[in-house]
Amino acid sequence: MADTLLEKINKIKSMETPIKSGEGFKPASTYKGKTMMDTFDAFNKKTGMGAAEYLMNRGLPLVGSGGGEKSLEAINKVVDEADRYEKINPGVRRAEEMIVGPAKTMKNKPVRKAITDFFVSMQNKADDMFGAAQDIAGDIAKQEDKLNFITKEIAKKFPKLAIGGLDLIKKIGFGMLFGGPSTMGADLIPESVLNDMAEDLGVKEKKQISLAGGGMANMDDIIKPIGV
Repeated sequence: MADTLLEKINKIKSMETPIKSGEGFKPASTYKGKTMMDTFDAFNKKTGMGAAEYLMNRGLPLVGSGGGEKSLEAINKVVDEADRYEKINPGVRRAEEMIVGPAKTMKNKPVRKAITDFFVSMQNKADDMFGAAQDIAGDIAKQEDKLNFITKEIAKKFPKLAIGGLDLIKKIGFGMLFGGPSTMGADLIPESVLNDMAEDLGVKEKKQISLAGGGMANMDDIIKPIGV
């Protein structure tokens, strides 16, 4: 006997797995060559039901409409982790805007991807040196050392981000250490550590750097050390 619609929906819901947070920086799907349609296709193959049909039958709005964030989360919970659609971290998006400007174009996509690739490499390097987030969850001193290292390395590679403000560097660093774009746990860093980082990075007094040609940054601007 064929399953009823309710039984089909409940069967799909039983496939859900939690979306873990706090495990580190996650690159946006677009920089991995994946689209939201790839996630929807993976959902269809796994469940035998289209993503839009599933959302409609659950009374959820379409992804991209009002309330669509919860709908995307519902789809991501069902598909395998490798097939989940990751949006651009708001902290990373702000970093992109500071380096290449507000416009997202095909011309500046290689630079935008390079920013994310660097954050991924820093996540891996910091994990190797200090331990993965879940392994040092109870070691505040090691977390501070890890954040300090990440912050300084980002500033060396992208000086504009340091000059743009310590808060931005801290947010991206916490994104990699604790996962996600929020500043959750920022109060765990002693003020003395933040002050030391500010002095080391030279961002106690903010200065503006104009982009080459009044807009798009060139690669020399992006990678030159602070003070050059």
